[in-house]
Amino acid sequence: MSKPTLYAHFTGKSELAATALRHRHDQAAAELADWLAGVAEPADRPQAVFSWLAHRYETKGRRGCAFLNAAAETVDTEDPVHHAVRAEKRWLRELLTTLCAEAGTAAPELRASQLLLLIDGVAGRVVVEGPQAAARAVADAADAAAALLAAGPS
Repeated sequence: MSKPTLYAHFTGKSELAATALRHRHDQAAAELADWLAGVAEPADRPQAVFSWLAHRYETKGRRGCAFLNAAAETVDTEDPVHHAVRAEKRWLRELLTTLCAEAGTAAPELRASQLLLLIDGVAGRVVVEGPQAAARAVADAADAAAALLAAGPS
């Protein structure tokens, strides 16, 4: 695509990157929804996010989380890229909150925030140690998630 064509559709690189991130979100959200639809018991769905995450890193996550990587590359917090990243993380935290509430987890908003920290930690590990670290990082995060989900109110 030529630059004139590109800039006819986007105001700049940031808008193009934000659009790409939103497209990536749509794909991942649909994939996760399909994955969760295969989990019969609501109590198992928060933990199932981690099995999906393992699958995702195995098949598509060679460089960690595209959203966190993009945020790290963009200094301006009002940049369209940051807006797309915040929207993605807000969506995932809200989904985790819903899953935790449906599972009967104590303090679902708190647990969702903690689970998102684990998910983002996996992404950091993959960026630092490379894709070969993904399976171990997800397994460790899944173990920590299981302990959090079993914990009583905080």
